[in-house]
Amino acid sequence: MTVSRFIPSLLLATSAFAQPALKFEVATIKPAPPDAALNRVVQVDPSRISFQMTLRNLVYYAYGNGLSTALRVSGGPDWIAKTVYDVQGLAPGSATPRQFRAMLRTLLAERFALKTHTETQTIDVFAMTPARADGKLGPKVVVWDGTCPGGATPREDDPKMPRCPSPFRSDGIFLEGATMFAAAEMLSVQRQALGRVVEDRTGLTGRYKMELEFQLAPLDPAGPSLFTAVREQWGLKLEPAKGSLEVVVIDSAQPPTEN
Repeated sequence: MTVSRFIPSLLLATSAFAQPALKFEVATIKPAPPDAALNRVVQVDPSRISFQMTLRNLVYYAYGNGLSTALRVSGGPDWIAKTVYDVQGLAPGSATPRQFRAMLRTLLAERFALKTHTETQTIDVFAMTPARADGKLGPKVVVWDGTCPGGATPREDDPKMPRCPSPFRSDGIFLEGATMFAAAEMLSVQRQALGRVVEDRTGLTGRYKMELEFQLAPLDPAGPSLFTAVREQWGLKLEPAKGSLEVVVIDSAQPPTEN
């Protein structure tokens, strides 16, 4: 009898300290114009963010980390991948990227009646590990000095993302303040050249400035492979392995409620 009374009391005590879900102070959702840029996300200022995406891609952003290369979204009605929405969110104050993702999850649940569950699948990946027995890295990897090009302010210290803007370029990969996880994600985006997701298994936890000179678009069939470039310039190797893929399954969703 004592135990049966104690358990509900413990649950009540635990729930009393539960953190409320993060949510936007103001948010608007409307159909995007026909000429809208697809898959566009812009942090307008420290408290405002803007999306032009389908619901499926909003789910990718809301539930992902970094570039979400080891995430897949499945299920749901056909319209979630066809209708593009313009979503504007205003946070109560300055927000980090992770907080914006959490606010978007709340918004999707409230306005799209989104219900999901997650599953984990085993997939073929490339494991990224040091190529040398002594762990020495290549000539294009140096410890980050804490500054960003052009005097830009380093971003939030999120291990999934570089601290400095790292745009995609056709002539290679250039990262400032990046973890090896972020480097593996940038390689994962190059599926045309690799065919698999890359997982970081280097065991390295620092942040680095990394350059990889390689013609990514269009690929040069006669040139060295991306595998060779990674080994020679980064001192890392990519080997076939088994890895995990997180799948967000959309159980149900509805067109958004009015603003």
